[in-house]
Parts: sequence; C-alpha cells; structure tokens
Amino acid sequence: MTEVTLYWAKGALCGLESRGHSDFAEKGADVVCAAVSTLVHALLLGLSDVAKAEGLECRVDGDVPLIRVFWPQRIAPSLELLTRTVALSLREVAAGNGEYVHITEVQL
Repeated sequence: MTEVTLYWAKGALCGLESRGHSDFAEKGADVVCAAVSTLVHALLLGLSDVAKAEGLECRVDGDVPLIRVFWPQRIAPSLELLTRTVALSLREVAAGNGEYVHITEVQL
C-alpha cells in the first residue's frame, strides 16, 4: 500500500510524504502507483521549477520507495493553487483505490 501523509500548518499545505508501493499490479504495470508518483513528481517540479520556491527540503529513497518534501510555512499560502490541487488529486486517487492508497493528514 502507498501511504501518503499531507502536512498542514495554519490551513496551508507545507509538506508531503509518499511511501511504499500500492501493489495494485506488477511493477511497471501499476497504474495506481503511477498516478501517485506522477502527482508527487508534478508537485516537486511545480514547486522547484515553476514557483521557484526557496527552502525546499526533499528526500528521495528509491529502495523504500520514499519521497518526502517540505517547504517553509511562511511561503505555503502563496503556493496553495499548486499544493491544494495536488492534495485534492491524491485524495481522489485514494477515494477510488482505498485498498492501495491511504492518506493521513497531519496538523503541525
């Protein structure tokens, strides 16, 4: 199962972690895992290359697999269009694939 954790502070998303494989299908054919991975990578690209967000903290571990990214709480409100869109999209993936994706939301 893919475990996604969304980290919120003062009503704004300020971090995300995605851990594990969904096990919906074999590696390379797993569309659920691909959907989560695509959304998380789109978030990373949006934060770094489009929004040019400074102070990003990112950890990637392909063995787990794990992607963890945090951005400063002070800039989180200015990134809401991007971050809320990704959060909503991840919730939709989880809603349709609950046995393969689980989302936890944490208030910091």
